[in-house]
Amino acid sequence: MSASEGISSMRSLSEISEEETVRFSVDLVAAARRNLGFLRLVADSPWLHQQSTLLEAIRRYDQLWMPLIADLTTGSKPPMILPPLDVEWAWYCHTLQPANYRAYCESRFSKLIGKPAIFDEENEEYALDRCREIWESKFPSEHFENEADSNLECCSSVLSEDLLDQMSKQRNLYRRFSEPYYSEMVYLVAAKQRYKGFIYMVHRFGDECSCLVPTSDVLLMWLTHQVLV
Repeated sequence: MSASEGISSMRSLSEISEEETVRFSVDLVAAARRNLGFLRLVADSPWLHQQSTLLEAIRRYDQLWMPLIADLTTGSKPPMILPPLDVEWAWYCHTLQPANYRAYCESRFSKLIGKPAIFDEENEEYALDRCREIWESKFPSEHFENEADSNLECCSSVLSEDLLDQMSKQRNLYRRFSEPYYSEMVYLVAAKQRYKGFIYMVHRFGDECSCLVPTSDVLLMWLTHQVLV
């Protein structure tokens, strides 16, 4: 089949049946709603985007959080805890580069560090409080909240440089999904189905789909799925 024949034979995403598409092990709709709330919080936190704050966030992420959660992870199942906002933002941006994130985890911890499936406010609050308890016990000299030194201006490693660039570039990511309808359940359920269709087409037609650009609803699901690790 030629490339033109392959593309012309593609159905719309909504026409691909449930049986033909992939199945996910997580509730992608709930995860997407949580993702939107998180990105909104990041966008509404101007303190988070100062360079000294970002550099301190990266230090805390690399030197404190990742070793901590690696130690607490049993098998492939991460503990039900969530880090402070600045650290979670660093983690989020790192996982937007899945190949780099996987290589980092394998190099440092000899395993991929996953994220807990926490998608509702009640469990999120518990997970954050639980993390605070563990953090303060494990790192008594380290504040749980980011208290950046305003004189901290230089990157200390390649990871710092790459992650600082990524965190700076993605600070306004929420703008792509800020319209109220993005959070509506009906919209997200349809977006999930269309995303599954998109994945089906990529797997089915391979290189013929390399020029395709996902629509905003598919992109939201793609980003959500990607950062779940």
